[in-house]
Amino acid sequence: MGDLSTDKQNYLLKYNFDSCRVKTRQQGNISLSYLDGYDIIDTVNFAFGFGNWSYNVTLPEQVSEELNQNQSKVIGHKAIVAVTIYDLHHQATVSREDIGFGTGIARYYASAHESGVKETVTDRLKHALRTFGNQFGNALYDKS
Repeated sequence: MGDLSTDKQNYLLKYNFDSCRVKTRQQGNISLSYLDGYDIIDTVNFAFGFGNWSYNVTLPEQVSEELNQNQSKVIGHKAIVAVTIYDLHHQATVSREDIGFGTGIARYYASAHESGVKETVTDRLKHALRTFGNQFGNALYDKS
């Protein structure tokens, strides 16, 4: 990471995280492991410092709309989220981005849109940050 990298950052980004941070949820017949969005934001603030990183959302777009069996609205959104880490001179040093999809399910359109966009942005933020290492959930993809 150029001038930005410190021994503390390298140590934090490389090594496994505390397993108590991992949450699980059922999706169909599969149990999924994940880190909460607030946990990821706390960790990036700790690793890089408040104000030394940012993210930008581009191309948010609704891509699907349907009703489920309960007559709730199911609205899908996609977006690109780019994360930028800055050095001590507040120059952009490293940038990562990810494109993805999120779904909002609610009785009312506004609520379904809101939760769909939030899910999309949070999920893509987590995915872009995971490329920085295990503290951001990359270890969750290790099948061993």
